[in-house]
Amino acid sequence: MTTTMMKQNEAALGAAVERDVGLPGRVVVSWTVAGGLAVGGFLVGGMMLAGKLSGSGLLLAAGALYIIGGLLGFGHGAALGILGRPEGMSAREAVAKVAMGAIYAVPALIVGFLAAGWIAMTSVALYIGKPLPMVGAAVGWLVGLVLVVVAAVSGWEALRHAYARWPERRLGTVLVTATFGALLVLFMADRPELWGLRLRVTEVGAVLLAAVGAFWIAGPAVTLALMLRRRLQAARALVPVTAERTPRVLASVAMGLAAGALLGVLAVPFQQAAFAGAPDVGTVGGAVLVASRAIVDEVLLRLFLVTAVVWGLVRWQNVPRGKAAVYAVTVAAAAQVLIYMPGINAIGFATLQATLAYVAMTVAVPAIVFGVLYWKRGIGTALVAHATALAALALML
Repeated sequence: MTTTMMKQNEAALGAAVERDVGLPGRVVVSWTVAGGLAVGGFLVGGMMLAGKLSGSGLLLAAGALYIIGGLLGFGHGAALGILGRPEGMSAREAVAKVAMGAIYAVPALIVGFLAAGWIAMTSVALYIGKPLPMVGAAVGWLVGLVLVVVAAVSGWEALRHAYARWPERRLGTVLVTATFGALLVLFMADRPELWGLRLRVTEVGAVLLAAVGAFWIAGPAVTLALMLRRRLQAARALVPVTAERTPRVLASVAMGLAAGALLGVLAVPFQQAAFAGAPDVGTVGGAVLVASRAIVDEVLLRLFLVTAVVWGLVRWQNVPRGKAAVYAVTVAAAAQVLIYMPGINAIGFATLQATLAYVAMTVAVPAIVFGVLYWKRGIGTALVAHATALAALALML
């Protein structure tokens, strides 16, 4: 009788918790704990086992990293819980359930911290070699893996809801996937240094960095840009980004090829003054490298930045769409110049005039042309023009 009553009470408590937090709250709780475990538990434990971290101040470091990971997990879980709310639940209801989930996350974090501590102490337990510490470490790993699986299951459910609710999911998926591939090619060809640390990432680090850039930067940027484009299209303030009739598509491709070839020819003398060589686009690797640079620039600078600036000016400043487009294209061109300036300064031109001429003909003017093509013909035309310009420049050099 007592056992039956306990089971009934547990079921009632579980139903009450589910009613309070729902899927958004479950995602917040599970992702908060999983984030802490991933950074403060598995990462620390793995670094200890690999000999990359000393045992001095181990628990203090694990605790600090656990808090950081928990905060990162909470931020991502809250966003995913709201965007991935079940059908029929309003955004306001999802926010309320996320807030309730934040309350439940506090005791869950305590349980997770105990597991993270044992995971971090795995190498110490193995060094001691006594049964109790080894059992504790094994239990920590088991509990941690279970909690991460729970987070993955709830996150996947929310992700399915969010993806089904995304109107431009097909085009957006293509663009984000292409951006990931482009970043991966660029980072593998020239592995970047971590800012301020002077540490060059490994091949694995390049893959992780490309994933971070694609899904945490390009993903939200593409999603927001496509949403703003849809609203601008409804207001007849921007050309459609979706597929059009074949004649217009062929005309857009031809326009992109012609504009890109012309820009490449104009940039040759200035590029020759700076470099003795360029990527060989006759090889598969060189062609992929050229296309990758074009994809990243056009997705972030034209699709996202131009669209966002146009939307802001049209929506909030009541600027006419033609004037807003001019401002937006100029802003994107200026941003591209700023991004490329460190590399340009490293060339070491003899005079300021030579530097300005190089910037104008190889960065600023092409960026303006790509922006106009994006505004008038869409992202495909701008992408074709950009890739063609880089390929033509490399071939003629």
